[in-house]
Amino acid sequence: MGISGVADLPLHAGHVPPWLYSRMVRLSGLIVELLIDERGIKNTIRLFSNPVFFQAFNNIIGMDWDSSGSTTITTAALKEALSKKDTGIKVIGGKGVYALNAPVEIEELGRTWDIDIETLKLMSRLSAKIDNTALQDGYRLYHHAMIIGSDGTWAVIQQGLNEKIKYARRYHIWMENDLLNEPHTGIVGIKGNHALNMVSRTSNDARKTILDLVHQEAIKVVRDWAMVKAMMKGNTTILTYLGKEPPRYYNPYLSGAFKPYTASINEDTIKQARDANDFKDLLLTRGLGPSTMLALALIAELIYRNPIDWNDPANIDPRRYAFALGGKDGSPYPVNREIYDTVIDIMQAIVDMARKDGALTIYLKHLANVTRQLNLPVDLVRPTPP
Repeated sequence: MGISGVADLPLHAGHVPPWLYSRMVRLSGLIVELLIDERGIKNTIRLFSNPVFFQAFNNIIGMDWDSSGSTTITTAALKEALSKKDTGIKVIGGKGVYALNAPVEIEELGRTWDIDIETLKLMSRLSAKIDNTALQDGYRLYHHAMIIGSDGTWAVIQQGLNEKIKYARRYHIWMENDLLNEPHTGIVGIKGNHALNMVSRTSNDARKTILDLVHQEAIKVVRDWAMVKAMMKGNTTILTYLGKEPPRYYNPYLSGAFKPYTASINEDTIKQARDANDFKDLLLTRGLGPSTMLALALIAELIYRNPIDWNDPANIDPRRYAFALGGKDGSPYPVNREIYDTVIDIMQAIVDMARKDGALTIYLKHLANVTRQLNLPVDLVRPTPP
């Protein structure tokens, strides 16, 4: 992924006051209009698949730099703003029940745009399965948003929560990434010690073995799982008898260091997965969830000696853009309504003039270069209270 930085996403129980949220909606729409004029639809959507850009965008519109709401509120404001504009970009899905409504919203877009709605619905579902089943890091998905362009371009921004430690984690997926080998542009959150990562290149051979497993008789998978369970209980006699002594490398699940789910094998689920042509089809198999995937991964590693990537892939985030208009909870300073309204007025004037005056765009690029040289005191950006 090649991105570095700092990101804490504590679960905040507060809410955004209506006076601030309405301004977030207006400013979000204006910024996106300028981006589309400058970069086009595809490259604008690609920007939002970059977690550093997304966090900076969140900071600019006045959300907390370190809150779980930096995902949910920012995508909601963006969704509302773009629903009122004919820019060629829309946001579907969202938090909770809105995430479940994603397929319906994609079909609605298909009535207006000439896009492949079935592929988009499939990619929406696959993205959710990637971060809920293929990648198991202890965070349960509760937010799924997809940014879609009239040209068929898409990116996914979704978020999971860990109720035990009271933190969230955000996942960014870009359409041109290899969805089965490092699909994430970035993952934002507190880095853990371990995760089951079946979409890592390290796990490639294990994925092939798992496919071979589900293509066999289900009873064979059940027998392999019985051997793994024997190993977990410390009974390696059967493995020694078969000439398959346990591997000597460290396995975090066997050691008890990694247990977000309880691994299990259901014979009926394995039978359902028999028609999977590839790992993508396997992930999309109805009923095949985290527990089954974890069990299959353990069989692949412990019985067939195919290494699994147990490293937590989380990384990222910046703070400097929190100085633009302040933050909802007062970090680095409270949002000032009058200043926010002035910024919106100026942005609206820029949007209106940019298409008429090419010199204005050149001047804005100059200002952007100047701001990059600013040495903002990021130590003033303190963690906001949960």
